[in-house]
Amino acid sequence: MFVLEKKFGFEAMHVLKGHDGKCARPHGHSYRVVLEVSGRTLVGSGPKRNMLMDFEEISREVRGMVDLHLDHANLNESLGTDSPTAEFIAVWIFIYLRKRIPLLVAVTVEETASSRATYRPDMSTEDLKHVIVDGVVVETEKLANGHGNCD
Repeated sequence: MFVLEKKFGFEAMHVLKGHDGKCARPHGHSYRVVLEVSGRTLVGSGPKRNMLMDFEEISREVRGMVDLHLDHANLNESLGTDSPTAEFIAVWIFIYLRKRIPLLVAVTVEETASSRATYRPDMSTEDLKHVIVDGVVVETEKLANGHGNCD
């Protein structure tokens, strides 16, 4: 099994409505994100020979998402939730990128140097079809097509 990791970052603000601590106030983070791509087979020929996936292809998909939805954004507004936690952001990114990067297996979102969350669905179960968002089970297709503004 081959595993690639691609890291990127963005600056954004959020507020966790109803939180019982200081995160209930508007604040910002310098988010760091790690995408994990995994597969068994390398490309056999052509310009991508001996690659699982070209890092530049990953970067291309990520850049558009970051520019449109994440960087210097109010995540409550751009992600369509009143509580954009690290966990929520991780699943949102996973769902947004899954069709664009089919080998994507996990997304880790780091809010601070000591706090991060990883979304890694069990690829052999219904995890890819349903997630819990704002306390409600949501089909990932619905999240990808409007709920939470995920393209």
